[in-house]
Amino acid sequence: MFRSFRMLIAGSIVLLAGSGCGSQSNQAVFSGKTLPVKGIVTYKGKPLTRGTVRFEPDAGREAQGKIGPDGTFTLTTFQPGDGAQPGIHRVAVFTSRKREIPSRYSNFSLSGIEMEVLADRAEYAINLD
Repeated sequence: MFRSFRMLIAGSIVLLAGSGCGSQSNQAVFSGKTLPVKGIVTYKGKPLTRGTVRFEPDAGREAQGKIGPDGTFTLTTFQPGDGAQPGIHRVAVFTSRKREIPSRYSNFSLSGIEMEVLADRAEYAINLD
């Protein structure tokens, strides 16, 4: 009987170790795919020179990208530059300086910006007024 108990414990340990116990990467858990998303952010017709762009889908993981000095960005969801999930996203833009852009742009619900990520499109322009 003691031997059977030891076998049960050993088998349980092997099963738990094989299951990963949370060691799976987010990419492995994610059941969808991402599409490349690059673009430019402008405010009043001029490139925004710093900040972060975030795309929020209805379901799934948010994508984000740093805005470069020329106003361009590349989105990342799981791995650098992999883009965003296909579909419609609410968009928010965050800057490090207050009053650089109106605060509503840093709120997904108030920004009024939506972008549809499509397989046949990789360039997106975000024009803030």
